[in-house]
Amino acid sequence: MKEERKIYPLSKIGGKKIDSVEKRKESESKTNMQLLQKCQSEWYALSQFREDRARASRYVYGDQWGDKADGANMTERQYIEKRGNAALQNNLIRRLVNNIVGTYTKQQTEPRCSARDRDEQRVGEMMSITLQYNWQSNKMPDILSTMFEEFCVSGMAIARTSWDYRNGKKDSYTDLINPNYIFFSSGMIDPRHTDIDLIGQIHDISYKELLQKFTHKPSDINSLKAKFSDNTHHDNLNQSTDKHNIDYVDFYTPVDQDKYRVYEIWNKESKSRYRCHDRLNAELYKIELNEIDKVLEENKARIKQGLEQGIPENEVPTISIEYFIDNYWCYCFLTPTGEILEERETPYWHKSHPYTIKLYPFVNGEIHSVVADVIDSQRYINRMITLNDFIIKSGAKGVLMVDERHIPDGMSKEDFMEQWTSVDGVIFYTAKNGIAPPQQISKNLTNIGTQDVIKMQAQFMEEISGVHGASMGKTPYSGTSAALYAQQTANASTSLMNLLLKFTSFEEDIATKSVKVIQQYYTDKRRVKIAGSRNVVEYNPQSVSDVEFDLSIEQSASTPVYRMVVNDMLKEMWQNGSIDVKMYLKHSALPFADTLIEDIEEREQQAQAQQAQIMEQQAQQPQQQVMPQQ
Repeated sequence: MKEERKIYPLSKIGGKKIDSVEKRKESESKTNMQLLQKCQSEWYALSQFREDRARASRYVYGDQWGDKADGANMTERQYIEKRGNAALQNNLIRRLVNNIVGTYTKQQTEPRCSARDRDEQRVGEMMSITLQYNWQSNKMPDILSTMFEEFCVSGMAIARTSWDYRNGKKDSYTDLINPNYIFFSSGMIDPRHTDIDLIGQIHDISYKELLQKFTHKPSDINSLKAKFSDNTHHDNLNQSTDKHNIDYVDFYTPVDQDKYRVYEIWNKESKSRYRCHDRLNAELYKIELNEIDKVLEENKARIKQGLEQGIPENEVPTISIEYFIDNYWCYCFLTPTGEILEERETPYWHKSHPYTIKLYPFVNGEIHSVVADVIDSQRYINRMITLNDFIIKSGAKGVLMVDERHIPDGMSKEDFMEQWTSVDGVIFYTAKNGIAPPQQISKNLTNIGTQDVIKMQAQFMEEISGVHGASMGKTPYSGTSAALYAQQTANASTSLMNLLLKFTSFEEDIATKSVKVIQQYYTDKRRVKIAGSRNVVEYNPQSVSDVEFDLSIEQSASTPVYRMVVNDMLKEMWQNGSIDVKMYLKHSALPFADTLIEDIEEREQQAQAQQAQIMEQQAQQPQQQVMPQQ
């Protein structure tokens, strides 16, 4: 009897994962200076952004007189102090940024997952709790607050989400990236940044970190030493350098002289491939051009087998083939000389780079920060304060006018001055005809309106930024109702809605990548519990591996307002008899709920034990009554 041929699955005929970078490494050079020069060009394209960010940072956190003086090769502070004046400043921008960040922080949001299939909503709840657990592990509220402040100062927020091993634990980690070390495609115009095709980061790492990351076998140590043989900066560890001045980063030279410069580069490449649809087992995959013969042979074998089994040729489940240009992300790590330390195609299921970026407002591809809009008002306020101080200093304040002929004989000018200013001092002199006696002159300063100008500029700053009145927590006027004050608060934050909306989209993008990383690398079952919550779930990787989730950023259940609303609603349901006291305590946010539930359960167990004992005694009593009769 002829043995029937088995149709093999695609995984045995070419459906394995393709890594174009691995194949390319076999034939290409071990350097890629062309890519490094392209990254350098993109990094220099952001020079104006870095200068604007450094200037905005000075106005928010430091020296507001650090700009270059007109026509002088010195700062404005140096120019003013050189003329004997004090460069005064009243930092209103810092207060403005604190209020904007406070408006964002007060929202206290958290990510939630919703499965697109209604039958998988319980899986969505499980994924939500797992994501929020990871959110807490990464201390995301703190990280996002810092990112939002950076977003206000520079107009850029950027984070990196990756699977990494830290402190003895492998997990999905999200890190804040300093914009001075980032470079990306300068030709982007899409506000969603979907048209990005290159993004990377400059790393300055120690020798130990270099070995830890790029050595996979003992021979790699010598290979690394050879690749960094031209970098002799680490030999002089005592070289004087400002390790904290990261506002002016050079593309090739590390800020710390004892660090090694490494470039992490993610770029999108394209090549010709075939897209295959195996209708026998409903799988989609792609193959290289030189693998087409395997698929054609498999189709011929299937048709032959189908005809032998009496299946018409047009009904045999063959593999359909479609030619296409495949765009894929790959990454590499380069040295300053273009040496390749590591490269491969993206390992992530989301098939993209690990960075999440948001630029504001990104109209016509331009970046403008909130702080930049109020710098001119801040400068004018500082000028008025300095001018007012100069007027006060130059005015006459208790000047003594003395004719030298009134100084008594035998008394020097210094003795006369000391006696005049001393307490209970007495000066004896002989008056002379036609000579005016000594007099004290105190001149009132001329009001040139500096205080009014300062007040006006402060109001302009609040109106330009949209942060004023109730949004700053100012005490309302007498007679202002609570409803009116709440409406004023809502109206005051209207101008910030676009800024908050942009950053909320940024949060959703971070959460989306975190979910994809969790789906890919959380391969074992685990119990997940959110700190401060009684909800404990078991994460099952098999139930979420093929589920698509919609991410949303919602108000956190940890806010006082949310907890109060939930407690009031549960209390009303309990009073109406819709739920019992255990259900009320289980879902409430009362701090003593857990202890009270344990006491109730303990009391119920005692009552059940007593009830069982009574029933056992009642069951034994009839037997005791029947025994004497026998």
